[in-house]
This record gives sequence, structure tokens and C-alpha cells, in this order.
Amino acid sequence: MGLLDWLFIGLLSFATLCFLFVFFFFFYSFSTRKELKKMKWRKRPKNKMKRKRWMKVRKQLEMRRKRSDRTIIILVLLAVVASGSAFYSRYYQMTHLTAEDAKGVVQGYFMTEEIENKLITMRDGGSIEKEYPTYQEISSLIVTYSNRSISDGLSEEGKRVLTRYNVGMKNLGSNLHSLTEQQLEDKEKIESYLKDIQKMKNQQKEVFKYFRVNESALKQKS
Repeated sequence: MGLLDWLFIGLLSFATLCFLFVFFFFFYSFSTRKELKKMKWRKRPKNKMKRKRWMKVRKQLEMRRKRSDRTIIILVLLAVVASGSAFYSRYYQMTHLTAEDAKGVVQGYFMTEEIENKLITMRDGGSIEKEYPTYQEISSLIVTYSNRSISDGLSEEGKRVLTRYNVGMKNLGSNLHSLTEQQLEDKEKIESYLKDIQKMKNQQKEVFKYFRVNESALKQKS
């Protein structure tokens, strides 16, 4: 389990414990109020010593009630904050990429840009023999990164979006990797693959939008 899983479990357990103590102090406060109510209706002793003792007991009950009520309020606040934090951490986990998933998406972005540039260079008259080894390496890495497993903590929609992206990247990488130097001499074939890359980029935008990835920051790094 990841850090967010442990955080969710820990915060939720703490919130549950707080709620249990709330019930305990509620009944404790209720019994104190009941006892205090009986004392208030009870006739005040005429004897000075008994009256002092009676007043002392009543004062202790009042303080005990106030402490219980104050404790209940604090526990309720702690329980609400802890449970809210727990469910926010779960929501965050479901809608944000893990470090491993983010690495795959970011690397996919850079490799798509790089292989697109290689294809454009070869289409526009660049040396295919010179560009081909790097081209093969990048297309192979695209397949490798798209084969990574997806985090179980993501929402069903998040898994669907990321799986669709990974499958698309894998197919694109496999198709590009299978091209020979001779096939890359065909400009029309290169154009068709550049269109496939553009489709993949549109799919990337879906992933970035869903997982709130800052594409502008990635462009600055590329």
C-alpha cells in the first residue's frame, strides 16, 4: 500500500475512535446532568456543614458536566476534520497520478515529441540511416513505458482514461518500431504515422485534463 492508502486508513481510524469517545462522553454527560437535576430539586440542607458539602458536590457536578460538554465538542471537531481529511486524501488518490503513473505519462509525452521530430526530419530529407537507430530506440521505449501497470487506487474513470492512453501508446510504439529504413523512405507512409501521432497527442490531452497535468510546464522542459 502507498502513503495515501495508509493516510486514509489512519485518519479514518482516528475519526472512528473520536466518534466512539463522543458517545462515551455523551452518556457520561447525560448521567451527570441527570444527577445534577436531582440535586437542584432536592431541598437545600439547613445544617451549615451539610450545606457546604451539598454545594461542593453540586459544583463538582457542574464542572464535570462542562468538561464533558467541552470534550464532546473537541472530539466532534477532531472527528469531522479527520474524516474530511481521510476522504479528501482518497479523492486525491483517485483523481491524481501516482509517481510511477506520472513518470509513464510524462515520458510518453517527451518520447512522442521526439519521435515526431525524427519522422519530420526523415520526411524532409534528413539522413534515414543516421536517424534510424535513435528512432528505433525511442519507439521501443514507448512500448516499454506503456506496458507499466496502473495504480489500483485510481477511480474507475481514471483507470479507463489511462488504460486507453497506454494501449494507444503501445500500439503506436509497436507500429513505429516495425518500420524498416526502406519503408521510411516512403513520405506518404511517414505522413500517415504523423497523423497517428497527432491522434495520440489528442488522447494525451484527455489524460492531462483528467489528471490535471500542466502541459505548459512540460513544453518548457522539452
